[in-house]
Order: sequence, then structure tokens, then C-alpha cells
Amino acid sequence: MSISQSLEQDEVTGLLKVLRTVYLYRVPLLVGLLLACISFLVIYPIVALSIIAFLPTKFSAFYGTIPWHKAFEEPGMWQSALNTLAIVAATQFIAMPVSIFIAWLLARTDVPGARTFEFCFWLMFFLPSLGVLTGWLLLFDPNFGLMNEWILALGLTSNPPFNLYSFWGIVFVHVTTYGIAVKVMLLTPAFRNLDSAIEEASRICGAGRLQTLVRIVLPIMAPAIMVVLIMSIIRGLETFEIELILGAPIKLQVYSTKLYLLMSDSPPEFHAAGTLGLSMLALIIPLIILQRWTSTRRSYVTVNGRGNPASVQLGIWRLPAFVFLLLFVSSISLLPFLMLIAGSFMTLFGFFDLPQVWTFAHWTKALSDISFLSSLNNMLTMGFGAAILAVVVYSLVAYCVVRVRTRLAGPLDLVSWLPICVPGVVLSFGYLNMSVQVPLFAIFYGTVWSLIFISFLSAMPLGVQVLKVHMLQLGNEIEEAGRVVGGSWNKTFRTIIVPLAVPALAVVGIIVFASTIRNVASVMLLSSGNNRVLSVLQVEFLSSGSLGPAAVVGTVIMLISLTAAMVVRLMSNRFGIHAR
Repeated sequence: MSISQSLEQDEVTGLLKVLRTVYLYRVPLLVGLLLACISFLVIYPIVALSIIAFLPTKFSAFYGTIPWHKAFEEPGMWQSALNTLAIVAATQFIAMPVSIFIAWLLARTDVPGARTFEFCFWLMFFLPSLGVLTGWLLLFDPNFGLMNEWILALGLTSNPPFNLYSFWGIVFVHVTTYGIAVKVMLLTPAFRNLDSAIEEASRICGAGRLQTLVRIVLPIMAPAIMVVLIMSIIRGLETFEIELILGAPIKLQVYSTKLYLLMSDSPPEFHAAGTLGLSMLALIIPLIILQRWTSTRRSYVTVNGRGNPASVQLGIWRLPAFVFLLLFVSSISLLPFLMLIAGSFMTLFGFFDLPQVWTFAHWTKALSDISFLSSLNNMLTMGFGAAILAVVVYSLVAYCVVRVRTRLAGPLDLVSWLPICVPGVVLSFGYLNMSVQVPLFAIFYGTVWSLIFISFLSAMPLGVQVLKVHMLQLGNEIEEAGRVVGGSWNKTFRTIIVPLAVPALAVVGIIVFASTIRNVASVMLLSSGNNRVLSVLQVEFLSSGSLGPAAVVGTVIMLISLTAAMVVRLMSNRFGIHAR
């Protein structure tokens, strides 16, 4: 055998060894590849913020803290941060006690229609905040709001008593959108699973209903309440669109709107925007750690499957409790929705004293306008694209975390939680920078694909957790049976796990679709004329005072969101999957 033939044989042997190694370790390699890709997509915006925040500027030729100090000398920087904290604190101070009381009513008492009311709060979670805001404007705008007009007509006051364009107006909209709905969604199951023997023992000792609630139930539920509170604070720190619309006329800015305005300057203020975004991340990350610690630490809570959901008999308070829930749910969900629809058919939004109050002109113009149709098409493309990508990637992540025995499963699980740490407007800023700095991603700039990627990442924590719970319910013997008959892991995944997980995958896909089409903060900086979506178009209409077209856009988004929510709920009830 010649030397060249011997070398060729050694090369072939070496290649076969590499291929054999890759085949043997294909599953850990897949987990490593997922971990590397998701880590890059999630961590890059944070790294980009850190670099930009300390970049040399005209104030300093070196990396350091001088650019940081100068950034906070920008007008309004400190005030925007204080406004953010004030709005979050006021919203939680109002929403948390109300949510706890409503969750207790629904889970622990015999109030009529408890399940229906719970479903209503679940639907409220899917309502787009801008749509609800547009409906409230028809009632509480200081210039033409119906409630203000009625009160002024009665002579009760000489000035409009309600003004959404104020600090408390912003707090009110937050409370009536996500502020209460998400807390009731999360706390009601926790209250329902509480062992009823605890309350029975309290009553045997002579304690009344209210005393039992305050002194027994709430202390026991403290860990769950704390987790929900921390999650709500994190969500509140990420808000953007409500403050952008209601804060602009009174020059009230929060950190997210300030960052958006800094990026909208000509030229953009990258240093100041990076500094502000990184500062907010420094505040959010400890909250994430606290939330994780609170949710996993040992506690003295007694929860089992023996609890009676209606353990407290309200007696004469049963009817008042039902009326309270009916009025509450109707006023913060059905009322703004009806006002939104009415506003879309008004000749001039908010003015009922015109000779011709109602018209189809806004709808006719919208349905024939190329920008509306283009934005609608982009929105549906973004929603379905993010949903399809989410179903594929989330299922792989959940499977690897739950089923695959590898040291990389833990880090992959942790990375899937990271997007919740990054506010939408900060994530958008990071990907805007990525599109400029990384040639590979430059081709996505100004396209719907950039919006699909960022929407897919934003919904990852919820989607992966839902699929993890579902896969944990599938017995290991199912996969073992597949391997016994000679099936590889990928064949077992495709032919056994995926078909069994189809209902959960469909639910996750619809949830991602619904959350994507109403998203504003994550896509605002990446949206332009070519890839503008309906939510951004609605922001533009509201900012310019075109409330009639804004109501049309809001109605379309809200109807699509509610349809998606109904499908999710029906599938959840049908297959026993709860996307909470």
C-alpha cells in the first residue's frame, strides 16, 4: 500500500469516527445548538446595551463611566425613571387588593357564575390595551368624553372631572387592562387549591369569614401572592404604549417612552438610550431572581386536591357579590369594547350632537386603504409566522429540558426564561442595533422577519412553560415503548410525542399569535413603512388625533384577539390544557 493510499484511508477512518461520535452524541449536540442559538438571540441585546452605554463619546476618549454620567444629564432622564416607578407603585397598590378579593370570591365562595366570571377575566387578558384605551377615550376624554359631558350637563361641576391625559388616567387604564385581569387569572387557581380544612378549623375556633380571610388565608397564600406581585411589577416596568399616547400631551414620560424618543431623534441618541435601557435591566433582573426564589423556596402552604372550591357560604351577601362581579366585569371589559365599536362608526369620534352621528365612512376608507390592508397583511404574517416558529422551537426546548438527560438541560431552561427579563422596547432597541452591526441580520432589517423573531422571543417564557407542563404529564413508558421497537429519539419525538402534544402545541401557537398581533413595545422601533403592522398604525392614528380610524383598527385587532382567546379556551377545556 502506498503512502498516499494510507493517508486517504486514515482520513476516511478519521471522518467515520467523527460521524460516529456526532451520531452517538446527536441529542446533546442538539441541546447545545439550541442553547447557543437562543442564548445569542436573547443575550445579544443586553451585551449591545452594555457596550453602547460605556462607549467613548465626545466627553471621553476611553471606555468608562463618563458617558454614563453624561447620559443621565439628558433632560428628563431622572424624571422618566421616577415616573415609571410611581405609575407601577400606584397601579399595584390599587390592583393587588382588588384582585385578591375577586380571586377569593371566585375560588373560595359560593358566588353564582364563578366559572363564567373567571373566564371573563381570562378574556380580558387578551384584550389589546390600545383598543381598551380608545374605548375609554370616548367616555373620559376631557374635551368630549360622555361621562364628562353628562356631569357637566347636570351642573355638578364647572370643569370636566375626568381626564385620561394625566398620571391617574394612565394608572386607571393600566388597572383596567392587565393590572387586575392577569392577577385574577393566576391567583384564582391558587386559592382554589387551598385545603378547605384550614378554613373549617378557623371557623370552629370562632373566627368569622373576614377574620379567617385576613388572618389565616392571606398569610398562607403570601408566597403565591408575592410571586404574582413581582411578576406584575416586572410587567409594569415594561409598559410603553399607554404612556406614549396619554403621556405625550402632558409631557409625562416613562423610561420606555424616553428611550423611544431618544432613538427617534435625529441623529439618534444611542448612548443615552443604551444607558437608560441598561439601568432598567439592572432593576428588573433582581426582581426576576426574587420571583424565582419566592416561587421555588419551601413554605408552609397546605395545598392538596381535597379543597372545596366553595367552602365559604356567603348567605345574604351572595347576591351583592354577584352584582359586584357583574358590574365590575362589564365596566372594565364590555363597556370599553362597546365604546370602541361605537367610536369606529361615529362621523366625528366623541361628538354625539352632530346632524349625522353615525357613518360607515371610517370602515369604508380603512378597508379600501392600501396602508391599512398592508398593515393587516403584515400583522397576520407576523402572527402566524411567530406562532409556527414558536411551535417548532418551543416544543424542542421543552422536550430537551424535560426528557433529555444532559447537563445542558438546566442552562437551556434558564435561557428560555431570559426574555422576560428584557423589556420589549429594550429588546427592539437591541435588535435594531443587531441589524446594523451584524451583517448576517442586516438582510432582515425592515422586513416582517425581524418582527417575527422578536415576537417569537417575547412569548418564549410562557410558551415553553406550558409545553413543559404538558410533557411532564406524558409518562416515560411511552418513549420507552418506542425505543423498544427500535425507534430512534427523533422518530419517537416525531411519531409519538408530537401527536400526543398536538393540543398543547395548538394552544401555545394561538397564544403566541394573539400576544403578537397586539404587541407594540417590541416592534415599535423595528417597524417602518414596509413592515408596519396594525398595532403600530393604531399608535400613529392615536398620536395624530385620528381617533375614528384608530377605533376601526382597534376593533379589528380586538375581534381577532377575542376569537383567538375563545379558540384557546375551548381547546383548553376540551383537552384539559390550562395555559396559565
